[in-house]
Amino acid sequence: MVARRLTCALIALASAAGIGACGDEYVRGAGVYSATTTVPAEQATIPTPAEPVQTTDAGGTEGVEAPKLTAAQQRAVREASAAARSFLAGYLPYSYGRRDAAAIRSVSPSLRSTLARNAPRVPPALAEKARPRVLGRLEVSGITGRERVMLLARIDDGQSRYAALLTVQRLGQRWAVDEVR
Repeated sequence: MVARRLTCALIALASAAGIGACGDEYVRGAGVYSATTTVPAEQATIPTPAEPVQTTDAGGTEGVEAPKLTAAQQRAVREASAAARSFLAGYLPYSYGRRDAAAIRSVSPSLRSTLARNAPRVPPALAEKARPRVLGRLEVSGITGRERVMLLARIDDGQSRYAALLTVQRLGQRWAVDEVR
């Protein structure tokens, strides 16, 4: 009977500890701001090769090579990536409380107004020590034709690492970030 109660108590403590740690990375991260909704998978237009090319990584794991993008899609990804980097140059200092939302470039009007209405989410004590920077290249997460590109940015602030998913959309002749998660 005592052993059973001890086992139940240990399970409850382990569960509480696991649940309590769930929010750590979110609290340290830059938060979520969204001005649009997600594009349904049916609308995505990533071409798929007729026969997937098998690849093997250094660990010997086989996988399927990513689909090839058309020349127009490659150009869209390059332009969207440049806009996303420009956005992140202002957004990261903003999200750590070091810059005003008005200083963020390559942002859609709706996202800019959302950011201006919401204070940065990184607590001041953490933001004070943080030095956020984008690690490496932005990764293509999805593309819809030549008008919308989803990019994944990996960010390190010296205290934690997290990812930000950016939706970059063509607005007339320019590209602008319309959503960041």
